[in-house]
Amino acid sequence: WDPPYDLPAIRVDWVRHDPPVKLNWWRGVGPTHNTFVVESFMDELAHEAGRDPVAYRQALLGKEPRSLAVLDLAAMKAGWGTPLPPRSGRGISLHKNFDTRAALVVEVAVDEAGNIRFRRIVGAVDCGIQINPDTIRAQIQGGVIFGLSAALYNGITFAQGRVQQGNFNDYRQMRINEIPPFEVHLITSEASPGGLGEVGTVSAAPALANAIFAATGVRLRRLPIDRAMLAVRTN
Repeated sequence: WDPPYDLPAIRVDWVRHDPPVKLNWWRGVGPTHNTFVVESFMDELAHEAGRDPVAYRQALLGKEPRSLAVLDLAAMKAGWGTPLPPRSGRGISLHKNFDTRAALVVEVAVDEAGNIRFRRIVGAVDCGIQINPDTIRAQIQGGVIFGLSAALYNGITFAQGRVQQGNFNDYRQMRINEIPPFEVHLITSEASPGGLGEVGTVSAAPALANAIFAATGVRLRRLPIDRAMLAVRTN
């Protein structure tokens, strides 16, 4: 309901609809799914307008200097705009939640079978006054990896009224060998300290989906990611 962008007209409505399956809190809470929608759609708008996704966002951040600063820093450190090999792409996400501003750039390569390989991850964070910078970086790294794992693998399916996933063998997390170089850059701030435990998770899925679109031209609107949609089809 409160994105960082200076939108001239915005209306947010909410209707409660309880699903038949009992749900509980998940790391990132509401902003996790809401930011995925907002940041994916911001990329769609940029593409429709023929604009670079970073430049499109920059133009809407005149009233949010802290958000603009993390966006600029993440894009610069990630080498945004520099050439990439075929079927490789960078995606960005930006949000302000838990009184923290964060931007994340994910760089991926997608092979012709639809398999995704991470090339690089770069984050920028303004969480206000920093108590322990190492803890900040650790929270962002852990949260992003948790969020990417969910976006890639963590679907819940049912058979005969029961959840089919029971442990990490069929509800897996990203493994050490799948983690690329991962940088977290911090902005010095005198603002009140913000939250960090959820921020990385919120950032992950939209940056990944936007990177996949940049690499393949396929726009994903459902999670977890369906690799079959990314495979090159041959007649």
